[in-house]
Amino acid sequence: MKLSYRGTIYETKLPTIATQAGKVIGKYRGVDLRERVMVKRQYSANH
Repeated sequence: MKLSYRGTIYETKLPTIATQAGKVIGKYRGVDLRERVMVKRQYSANH
């Protein structure tokens, strides 16, 4: 993602975290807001 602030341009690499939609926690402008639940990775015993 490229960002700029007061003429300085830089690029950031945001981490990717696996999530899934949780329960509805409210509404904003007619759209349901849902909590995000982090998905736990399952590692095999061979790692």
